[in-house]
Amino acid sequence: MKKALSLSLVGALTLSLLAGCSNKDAQKSSASGSGTALTSYTYADTIMWDGQYDVVVIGFGGAGAVSALTAAENGAKVLITEKAPEGHEGGNTRVCGQLFVYGHEDEEATYNYYKGLAGQHDIPEAMLRTYTNGIAHMRDIVEEVTGVPQSEYWDSTGSMLSSMSPEYPELPGSDKISLDAIHEGYSDGYLWQTLRGRVTDQSDSIDVWFDSPAVHLIQDPDTKTILGVQIQREGKLVNIRGTNGVVLACGGFENDPEMVADYLGLTDYSLIGGLYNTGDGVRMAQEVGADLWHMEAYEGIGAMAGTSVAVPDDHSVSMFSTMMLGYGASVVVGGDGNRYFNEGLYSRHGHHLLNDAWVNIRRPLQTFIVCDEAIFQAQKATGFFPDYALSVQQGSSIAELAELAGIDPKALTATVERFNSYAKAGYDPEFGRAAETMVPFTGDSFYIIQANANILNTQGGPRRNENAEVLDTNGDPIPHLYSAGELGGITAYQYQGGGNVAECIIFGQIAGKNAAAAKEELPAYVARPAVASSMTYTPGVESDLDDSAGPDVTLGENEYLGVSPNGMGGKVYVKVTMDGDKIAAVEVVEHHETEGISDPAIEKVPAAIAEANSAEVEGVSGATITSRAIKEAVADALSQVK
Repeated sequence: MKKALSLSLVGALTLSLLAGCSNKDAQKSSASGSGTALTSYTYADTIMWDGQYDVVVIGFGGAGAVSALTAAENGAKVLITEKAPEGHEGGNTRVCGQLFVYGHEDEEATYNYYKGLAGQHDIPEAMLRTYTNGIAHMRDIVEEVTGVPQSEYWDSTGSMLSSMSPEYPELPGSDKISLDAIHEGYSDGYLWQTLRGRVTDQSDSIDVWFDSPAVHLIQDPDTKTILGVQIQREGKLVNIRGTNGVVLACGGFENDPEMVADYLGLTDYSLIGGLYNTGDGVRMAQEVGADLWHMEAYEGIGAMAGTSVAVPDDHSVSMFSTMMLGYGASVVVGGDGNRYFNEGLYSRHGHHLLNDAWVNIRRPLQTFIVCDEAIFQAQKATGFFPDYALSVQQGSSIAELAELAGIDPKALTATVERFNSYAKAGYDPEFGRAAETMVPFTGDSFYIIQANANILNTQGGPRRNENAEVLDTNGDPIPHLYSAGELGGITAYQYQGGGNVAECIIFGQIAGKNAAAAKEELPAYVARPAVASSMTYTPGVESDLDDSAGPDVTLGENEYLGVSPNGMGGKVYVKVTMDGDKIAAVEVVEHHETEGISDPAIEKVPAAIAEANSAEVEGVSGATITSRAIKEAVADALSQVK
């Protein structure tokens, strides 16, 4: 059953917020708690508020960061409340390719390209124009948001990313579409680190709470105006007023298996990206009457129509974990042992060519990759094969593999024999796989790997307009409620790489500016009494984001503290112990890196540096950003040695 809450639950929430109110409080001022009698009050004065900001932003990823920065630039005091613990924040912006799509100042060509991407899906003209005009001038917008001069930007055209720059070269306007980054490099967290650093620099205007999921939006039952947010903070629920607006920027629902099954039809998938996008924004928006759109749209990545090796629920998989497995002596089969698509056709963000359209393919209940020894070792050599893959089994024959996986041996053997004949003939009559991608299975060692679809992100969520306002089911804006980013993204059909980052920035700016704008007074309300609120949380009093202090470390003789600001989660501190001119020991003393992903680097890189007596050592595959930060911190410590 899809996740929808009736308006009666909103009423129940209202009653819970009023619990504990008494007639004695009826004429007290909620703004000051002074006991001053009110001759008139609004519905907001009937809520027991625990804190008050001009703007509350839900989610600390790219869209949330840009919304908060823009709101602060427009004079607002802002709270960002984030579900993830510190070191895990950033959403998909943190772990994505760090590139944005750029339309080379040509608004009409960019519009035509995105009109083509939408296919037959109707995107409101004003909404699409706002988005594509932003993309056309994306370099200027990104420079404004990040502070990084365009002279440092990198056009990825001609790199290994050229297949996505543009991703749909057959569409009109594609010659003006490219993928850019704010420095030469990708998938290294650099854009996210820059945005996070800018938020940190605005600590006088922006507070950040980690481990503080938003639970409900607080809504005036008569005007439908969003007044604030109920947040779970340090084991209790607190009500935080957002006097001018609330911005939903908490990502999609790719890490909520029930919603993925309901809306995407997938019951078995691997997540690529952040682990905290669990559909909270969708549920909160539904509670207050928001309409939804694009709930069926999602993106994958990599070869074989966005297929990945299966991994545990608490892991993300490498974006290119199946890079080699779609070539040579390899096939993808369902639980019945039969192939179901062209494995050699590289996908466009998980979309596969079906007749004249690129779509997310339908998948059987089970998926397996079958390959020979040569292809398996080639895949391992890429470094993009996770050690924590759930099931990799080896056999001396295809029939043995089938028995290990619970597949009919005759069916799988027949499939491989047919594939071998296609490879020898250079023609695949079943799925049209290109001859150069097929090699017959050889040898006496074969592998079968449990696999599934991968999800990079979902696009669906509350419908928004060109002003970043969230719309109700009648198409009217819900007052004071805004959204940005992948929660209710504009993509309905085919996706161009870098589009989500662009959307986070474009609509983050719009949402932040409009949320910060002063609003008209709410109408008088007399159905329930006013109450006195105790403002425990006020701007600038309590923020979890503070990179200035550093660790409390006592340094002995020949010990030096080094820091790098370039960890995935912020600053990384190391203690380096010297023995004469040699590095005796390196210890990471403080970091905010992602547990599990960064652990190999934290365990191995310090020891490698000490052994080599140099910070110039190889990093750990899969944790390159953390590896680099450790090496930079060590170099900083060594610069202090006299």
